[in-house]
Amino acid sequence: MIDLAIAIKNHLCHNGINTIGKKTNRQGDNHLDIKQIRYFIAIVENHFNLSQAAELLYVSQPTLSMMINDFEKRENVKLFKRKRGRIIGLTYLGDNYYKDAQKVLSLYDDMFLKLHDHSKGLKGSINIGIPPLILSVVFSEVMPKLILENPGIQFNLKEIGAYQLKNELLVGNVDVTVLLSPTGIADNLVETYEIQRSELSVCLSPRHRLASKKVIQWEDLTDEQLALFDPSFMVHHLVMEACERHQVRPNIILTSSSWDFMLNSTKINHHILTICPTPITELYQLNDINCIPMEQPISWRVVLTRLHKKIIPRSNHLLWMICYSHFQNNRVRNATSTWFVRKNTNCVNAQFMIN
Repeated sequence: MIDLAIAIKNHLCHNGINTIGKKTNRQGDNHLDIKQIRYFIAIVENHFNLSQAAELLYVSQPTLSMMINDFEKRENVKLFKRKRGRIIGLTYLGDNYYKDAQKVLSLYDDMFLKLHDHSKGLKGSINIGIPPLILSVVFSEVMPKLILENPGIQFNLKEIGAYQLKNELLVGNVDVTVLLSPTGIADNLVETYEIQRSELSVCLSPRHRLASKKVIQWEDLTDEQLALFDPSFMVHHLVMEACERHQVRPNIILTSSSWDFMLNSTKINHHILTICPTPITELYQLNDINCIPMEQPISWRVVLTRLHKKIIPRSNHLLWMICYSHFQNNRVRNATSTWFVRKNTNCVNAQFMIN
């Protein structure tokens, strides 16, 4: 693992960057960190389609364009060929830089996999808060693997809605929790990893009067009988805020913490509809239920969240690294150059202690 760290440092320094992201050349404190290297690789591997790369990276296209332009201007180099202002390929310098960037990224990811291998003897406990819906849809693979590979760590799962889990995190009852973004917590108090992004869809019986629509408008929901997650779930509040914003008054006849109960309700009573995260419809065979996208849909952004701390317990950090590897590898398998984007945290400067 030490050899890998040295190799990464040498690769970064070869490009004028040291291991904490500071430029080592004479031009000052400019920097290009691992996240931005991922951005660069994503642009190339998405055939220089900035819109597609930005979507996969969960950033805006202007942000991506600005990063490219700022870096080229700062370093007085041209990485990309352009035609009428559009990127069409790599320059000779850009091609060499791309090859180096791939090596750096491979070494960087390998380093954290080895960090996990060396941490298997870790002992301690960690309290994790995960909403039941997200546990089944997003964490069904990673949690059993986490428990199996770390027998010395006791994982205490708290399964309640994201709205309640926010408070549990703030009072210290959980070490790490999974929330929906925006979390409703000040950015300076927490650090987050976005691990999945999707949207909410309308689910209803094929016999429902709206079932023939290809897209549901918000005004279509006026006076409709709605089954909704109960107020302990963030989805409940997101839907209610959107209804108020669109001046819609749905007839909420049922609230529940059980997504399968609500979906089954639409089968039994074809006048009822419900609003659920789209991944549910993709993960499970939903017979006799139509799932229809919404115009101006509500985003469903799942983020791993913890409080900012100067000292991070090793078991806490291990959980983050495993989730990092799992969700990053899933995106690589399921899409061309889909990357796990790290937010609001700098693991390089973290201090660790045994929990």
